[in-house]
Amino acid sequence: MDSKKRWINKKLIVFVILIILLLLLNFYETLLRRAGDFLAPEKIEEADVVIIESCELIREKAIKTGIDFILKGKARALTVVYQHSPEEKIFGRPNDYPQFLITKLKTMGLNKEEILVIEVPKEHPITFIEAKIVLSQLAQKGIKKAVLIAEGFHTRRSFWAYTKVGEKLGVKIFPYPLFNKFKKDLWWKDRQGIREFFAESVKFFYYLFYGYVPIESLWKI
Repeated sequence: MDSKKRWINKKLIVFVILIILLLLLNFYETLLRRAGDFLAPEKIEEADVVIIESCELIREKAIKTGIDFILKGKARALTVVYQHSPEEKIFGRPNDYPQFLITKLKTMGLNKEEILVIEVPKEHPITFIEAKIVLSQLAQKGIKKAVLIAEGFHTRRSFWAYTKVGEKLGVKIFPYPLFNKFKKDLWWKDRQGIREFFAESVKFFYYLFYGYVPIESLWKI
């Protein structure tokens, strides 16, 4: 009797596993798409300023997206953040990079009063330190709301680092992910998308573990 019962239990387990596999096969794209949405949240409201998150070289697509927000009346000014490390000089980048950016942005239709360029160091934890530097300057200028343009799956970590800093300074952040190298909705079909997804997942949970982002970042946007 016991052997018959064990045999039935084994068949039941196999049946359950098959059902799970069938569900995964039928809905895996939906699950992967939602996983991508988790790392790249998007919530846009009218703001005082658009922040283009830091990198060593500013991408044109990010600049055009920020300007588009201003032209559509969703923001009034543009803040461009760039990383600077004395030990790692970027070949071809001018020494007066902030003025270079301001000049280029003016040729794209912005007034000088609508432009702020902020230099941040390349120091660990990079995103959290950046958020403190950028938002402290914006808060001094009376900024209360900001759209944060971040790159791809880095968006969630960046958004919550900025949000944690912004809460103390009275600055509300709205995230906007920008994908340059692959399509967000099909990230698992692109090698770059797979690498970025897993790399940013690890970094997000690292920030969570060390308290650079709050625990509610796991379930809130």
